[in-house]
Amino acid sequence: MTVVEASAGYLETRTRMCTMDQVGVFNSRMMRGDACSTPGTLMWVSADTDSEFLEARQYCIAHAPQVAMRASVVEGLERPAAEVRAIVVTQSQRAVVSRNLIRDLREAYPEARVLCLMGACCEGMYAKALDPVFSKTERVYCHQWTQVLPEWLRCCGAMVATGDTISRSVAVVSATPAIGSALMDLAESAGAVTLWCRDVCRWQMRQVDAVWWDDSVAVAASSAQWKERLEKFSAVGRAPLHVWIANAPRWRQVQAAAEGGISLTLSKPYRIEPLLSLLEASQSGHTKSTAELRVA
Repeated sequence: MTVVEASAGYLETRTRMCTMDQVGVFNSRMMRGDACSTPGTLMWVSADTDSEFLEARQYCIAHAPQVAMRASVVEGLERPAAEVRAIVVTQSQRAVVSRNLIRDLREAYPEARVLCLMGACCEGMYAKALDPVFSKTERVYCHQWTQVLPEWLRCCGAMVATGDTISRSVAVVSATPAIGSALMDLAESAGAVTLWCRDVCRWQMRQVDAVWWDDSVAVAASSAQWKERLEKFSAVGRAPLHVWIANAPRWRQVQAAAEGGISLTLSKPYRIEPLLSLLEASQSGHTKSTAELRVA
């Protein structure tokens, strides 16, 4: 693939840029230092060079206190690492990882939590084939990593730095009010003023802090098309934070969205923690005028 064939330096730069775009806004209250475990080692077990795993890999390298890279489960057993608190095993093929090997890995690192990061080719695999190896809570599709890894990595002492982003008003863009109702209820529960719209061109809303795009309207698009969409919410001196909520978006689709201005992409069924983290600051400063606030 084109990205895989790119130079190592260019690839690392692009990956880190996307990591900042997609995860930098995840400032959950569960990420605070007092909730983090004792710093330890993250073992990344993967021989996959697929581009869909690159961003998750770079995120782990950037945030874990220490990382041990292993090409296979066998190598993870033969080359022990110290103080392992978290193990990520990637799976790009539909073949099930050896149950015995994973059992041995768990026994070798009894204090470690295990997570299987599955690629697009693994979608639709039977749970009965996977459950004996990885439980349901241990299996995550790669397009969901931004919703899971920031919190999950706390087990090895990783922490996402908090920011000053405050979303006091949220526009939900969806095909119908019914589709957007769950998102609107979530925003309102955190004290944000919510607006719903279907046709952004008609509304021309430029005074909102955040825009949540549902794929019932905002289908996957090129970076240029995303920029055109987002410009309708732009105003001088004001830059809303844009979130795209889509059904199993592919890696290139997430890349195009990020390049077009999307700050965070969530995969359906999505976790609510990333969205709540954008809104929780609204509670503390509820009496302030929204005119004085803007998204950093």
